[in-house]
Amino acid sequence: MTEAPASTPSTASTPPTASTPPGRTRRHVDARLFVGLVLVVASIAAVVGIVAVADEGEDVLVAPRLLSAGDVLMPDDLEVRRVALGVEGHGYLTPGDMPEAGVVVARTIGAGELVPRAAVGDSRGPRSTTLVVALSTPLGATVQPGDALDLWSAPALEAGRFGAPAVIASRAQLVRSVTHEGIVTGNDAGRVELLVPRRDVARILSALANGDALSAIPVSLTIGG
Repeated sequence: MTEAPASTPSTASTPPTASTPPGRTRRHVDARLFVGLVLVVASIAAVVGIVAVADEGEDVLVAPRLLSAGDVLMPDDLEVRRVALGVEGHGYLTPGDMPEAGVVVARTIGAGELVPRAAVGDSRGPRSTTLVVALSTPLGATVQPGDALDLWSAPALEAGRFGAPAVIASRAQLVRSVTHEGIVTGNDAGRVELLVPRRDVARILSALANGDALSAIPVSLTIGG
Protein backbone atom coordinates (compact mmCIF):
# COMPACT_ATOMS: atom_id res chain seq x y z
CA MET A 1 0.00 0.00 0.00
CA THR A 2 1.49 3.19 -1.01
CA GLU A 3 1.12 6.23 1.19
CA ALA A 4 0.02 9.46 -0.30
CA PRO A 5 2.69 12.07 -0.12
CA ALA A 6 2.33 14.44 2.80
CA SER A 7 0.62 17.55 1.71
CA THR A 8 2.51 20.72 2.33
CA PRO A 9 0.55 23.47 4.01
CA SER A 10 -0.63 25.93 1.42
CA THR A 11 0.10 29.54 1.99
CA ALA A 12 -3.11 31.51 2.10
CA SER A 13 -3.03 34.49 -0.17
CA THR A 14 -3.34 37.77 1.77
CA PRO A 15 -4.56 40.92 0.24
CA PRO A 16 -1.88 43.50 -0.45
CA THR A 17 -1.63 46.31 2.05
CA ALA A 18 -0.56 49.82 1.35
CA SER A 19 2.79 50.40 2.88
CA THR A 20 4.11 53.78 3.88
CA PRO A 21 6.81 54.90 1.48
CA PRO A 22 10.25 54.94 3.04
CA GLY A 23 11.33 58.24 4.51
CA ARG A 24 7.79 59.66 4.87
CA THR A 25 5.67 59.72 8.03
CA ARG A 26 2.06 60.64 8.42
CA ARG A 27 1.54 64.00 10.13
CA HIS A 28 -1.39 64.80 12.36
CA VAL A 29 -2.35 68.48 13.02
CA ASP A 30 -2.71 69.02 16.74
CA ALA A 31 -5.73 71.18 17.63
CA ARG A 32 -3.71 72.88 20.33
CA LEU A 33 -1.20 74.08 17.73
CA PHE A 34 -4.02 75.61 15.70
CA VAL A 35 -5.44 77.39 18.76
CA GLY A 36 -1.96 78.71 19.61
CA LEU A 37 -1.53 80.16 16.12
CA VAL A 38 -4.91 81.89 16.39
CA LEU A 39 -3.93 83.43 19.72
CA VAL A 40 -0.62 84.70 18.31
CA VAL A 41 -2.37 86.32 15.35
CA ALA A 42 -4.94 87.91 17.66
CA SER A 43 -2.20 89.29 19.91
CA ILE A 44 -0.38 90.84 16.94
CA ALA A 45 -3.61 92.42 15.70
CA ALA A 46 -4.28 93.89 19.15
CA VAL A 47 -0.79 95.43 19.34
CA VAL A 48 -1.17 96.92 15.87
CA GLY A 49 -4.53 98.40 16.90
CA ILE A 50 -3.08 99.96 20.05
CA VAL A 51 -0.20 101.51 18.08
CA ALA A 52 -2.63 102.85 15.49
CA VAL A 53 -4.73 104.51 18.20
CA ALA A 54 -1.61 106.01 19.76
CA ASP A 55 -0.56 107.45 16.40
CA GLU A 56 -3.89 109.29 16.20
CA GLY A 57 -2.94 111.33 19.29
CA GLU A 58 -1.84 114.96 19.22
CA ASP A 59 1.14 116.72 20.76
CA VAL A 60 -0.03 119.28 23.32
CA LEU A 61 1.80 121.48 25.80
CA VAL A 62 1.75 120.71 29.52
CA ALA A 63 2.61 122.94 32.47
CA PRO A 64 5.68 121.45 34.21
CA ARG A 65 4.90 123.43 37.39
CA LEU A 66 2.26 125.72 38.83
CA LEU A 67 1.86 128.72 36.52
CA SER A 68 0.42 131.99 37.81
CA ALA A 69 -1.30 134.81 35.95
CA GLY A 70 1.27 137.18 34.50
CA ASP A 71 4.01 134.57 34.00
CA VAL A 72 5.72 134.92 30.63
CA LEU A 73 6.46 131.53 29.06
CA MET A 74 8.90 130.73 26.29
CA PRO A 75 8.58 127.57 24.13
CA ASP A 76 11.18 125.72 26.24
CA ASP A 77 9.28 126.42 29.47
CA LEU A 78 6.53 123.91 28.64
CA GLU A 79 6.59 120.14 28.19
CA VAL A 80 5.21 118.23 25.21
CA ARG A 81 2.89 115.28 25.75
CA ARG A 82 1.14 113.13 23.13
CA VAL A 83 -2.47 112.49 24.05
CA ALA A 84 -5.65 111.42 22.26
CA LEU A 85 -8.23 114.10 22.97
CA GLY A 86 -10.59 113.76 20.03
CA VAL A 87 -12.59 116.82 19.11
CA GLU A 88 -11.91 118.50 22.47
CA GLY A 89 -8.18 118.52 21.73
CA HIS A 90 -8.56 121.67 19.64
CA GLY A 91 -8.95 123.71 22.83
CA TYR A 92 -5.40 123.08 24.04
CA LEU A 93 -2.12 124.73 23.12
CA THR A 94 0.11 122.77 20.72
CA PRO A 95 3.79 123.30 19.90
CA GLY A 96 2.74 124.81 16.57
CA ASP A 97 0.64 127.45 18.38
CA MET A 98 3.55 128.71 20.47
CA PRO A 99 5.06 131.95 19.12
CA GLU A 100 8.81 132.48 19.37
CA ALA A 101 8.20 135.55 21.54
CA GLY A 102 6.33 133.37 24.03
CA VAL A 103 2.96 133.81 25.73
CA VAL A 104 1.70 135.33 28.96
CA VAL A 105 -0.41 133.32 31.42
CA ALA A 106 -3.92 134.76 31.89
CA ARG A 107 -5.06 132.46 34.72
CA THR A 108 -3.55 129.91 37.09
CA ILE A 109 -2.57 126.60 35.46
CA GLY A 110 -1.79 123.63 37.70
CA ALA A 111 1.34 121.51 37.46
CA GLY A 112 0.86 118.73 34.92
CA GLU A 113 -2.25 120.37 33.46
CA LEU A 114 -2.74 120.63 29.72
CA VAL A 115 -2.46 124.30 28.74
CA PRO A 116 -5.79 125.64 27.37
CA ARG A 117 -5.50 128.19 24.58
CA ALA A 118 -7.89 130.45 26.50
CA ALA A 119 -5.51 130.51 29.49
CA VAL A 120 -2.66 132.26 27.67
CA GLY A 121 -2.32 135.38 25.56
CA ASP A 122 0.13 137.34 23.46
CA SER A 123 3.26 138.20 25.42
CA ARG A 124 2.81 141.81 24.36
CA GLY A 125 -0.55 141.95 26.12
CA PRO A 126 0.70 143.50 29.40
CA ARG A 127 2.50 146.22 27.42
CA SER A 128 0.26 146.76 24.36
CA THR A 129 -3.34 146.68 23.26
CA THR A 130 -5.41 147.38 20.15
CA LEU A 131 -7.61 150.39 19.41
CA VAL A 132 -9.74 151.36 16.44
CA VAL A 133 -9.33 155.03 15.50
CA ALA A 134 -10.93 157.21 12.82
CA LEU A 135 -8.41 159.07 10.69
CA SER A 136 -8.93 162.48 9.14
CA THR A 137 -6.44 161.70 6.35
CA PRO A 138 -6.31 158.40 4.44
CA LEU A 139 -3.42 155.98 4.71
CA GLY A 140 -0.93 155.86 1.88
CA ALA A 141 -1.34 153.15 -0.75
CA THR A 142 1.95 151.51 0.27
CA VAL A 143 1.01 151.06 3.94
CA GLN A 144 0.36 147.42 4.83
CA PRO A 145 -0.65 145.53 7.98
CA GLY A 146 2.37 145.15 10.23
CA ASP A 147 3.89 148.51 9.29
CA ALA A 148 4.93 150.88 12.09
CA LEU A 149 3.06 154.21 12.23
CA ASP A 150 3.26 157.41 14.25
CA LEU A 151 -0.19 158.62 15.31
CA TRP A 152 -0.50 162.41 15.11
CA SER A 153 -3.25 164.48 16.68
CA ALA A 154 -4.34 168.05 15.84
CA PRO A 155 -6.49 169.28 18.76
CA ALA A 156 -9.94 170.53 17.87
CA LEU A 157 -10.48 174.25 18.56
CA GLU A 158 -13.47 176.55 18.20
CA ALA A 159 -15.25 177.23 14.92
CA GLY A 160 -13.99 174.02 13.32
CA ARG A 161 -10.36 174.99 13.58
CA PHE A 162 -7.54 172.69 14.70
CA GLY A 163 -4.34 173.38 16.55
CA ALA A 164 -0.80 172.33 15.78
CA PRO A 165 -0.44 168.53 15.44
CA ALA A 166 1.73 166.45 17.75
CA VAL A 167 2.62 162.79 18.06
CA ILE A 168 0.48 161.01 20.66
CA ALA A 169 1.63 157.43 19.93
CA SER A 170 4.99 156.43 18.45
CA ARG A 171 5.58 153.29 16.42
CA ALA A 172 2.02 151.97 16.60
CA GLN A 173 1.56 148.87 14.46
CA LEU A 174 -1.15 148.68 11.82
CA VAL A 175 -3.31 145.60 12.43
CA ARG A 176 -5.91 146.13 9.71
CA SER A 177 -8.09 148.64 7.93
CA VAL A 178 -11.69 148.57 9.14
CA THR A 179 -14.54 148.62 6.62
CA HIS A 180 -16.97 151.49 7.00
CA GLU A 181 -20.27 150.57 8.64
CA GLY A 182 -23.18 152.88 9.30
CA ILE A 183 -22.93 156.66 9.07
CA VAL A 184 -19.61 158.14 7.97
CA THR A 185 -18.76 161.68 9.09
CA GLY A 186 -17.32 164.23 6.70
CA ASN A 187 -13.86 164.29 8.25
CA ASP A 188 -13.60 160.48 8.51
CA ALA A 189 -11.05 159.27 5.95
CA GLY A 190 -11.01 155.70 7.21
CA ARG A 191 -10.80 153.60 10.32
CA VAL A 192 -7.81 151.50 11.29
CA GLU A 193 -7.01 149.09 14.08
CA LEU A 194 -3.69 149.85 15.70
CA LEU A 195 -1.53 147.97 18.20
CA VAL A 196 -0.36 150.68 20.59
CA PRO A 197 1.60 150.78 23.86
CA ARG A 198 -0.69 150.89 26.89
CA ARG A 199 1.02 154.04 28.10
CA ASP A 200 -0.43 155.87 25.07
CA VAL A 201 -4.03 154.65 25.47
CA ALA A 202 -5.17 157.56 27.68
CA ARG A 203 -3.89 160.20 25.23
CA ILE A 204 -5.51 158.45 22.25
CA LEU A 205 -8.87 158.10 24.01
CA SER A 206 -8.72 161.75 25.06
CA ALA A 207 -8.05 162.81 21.47
CA LEU A 208 -10.96 160.69 20.21
CA ALA A 209 -13.32 162.12 22.84
CA ASN A 210 -12.25 165.68 21.99
CA GLY A 211 -12.84 165.17 18.26
CA ASP A 212 -9.22 165.85 17.34
CA ALA A 213 -8.02 165.26 13.79
CA LEU A 214 -5.90 162.09 13.76
CA SER A 215 -3.40 161.04 11.11
CA ALA A 216 -1.21 157.92 10.90
CA ILE A 217 2.18 158.50 9.29
CA PRO A 218 4.50 155.59 8.36
CA VAL A 219 7.72 155.47 10.36
CA SER A 220 9.57 154.12 7.32
CA LEU A 221 8.70 153.14 3.77
CA THR A 222 8.90 149.53 2.62
CA ILE A 223 11.34 148.63 -0.15
CA GLY A 224 9.75 149.51 -3.46
CA GLY A 225 7.11 151.68 -1.79
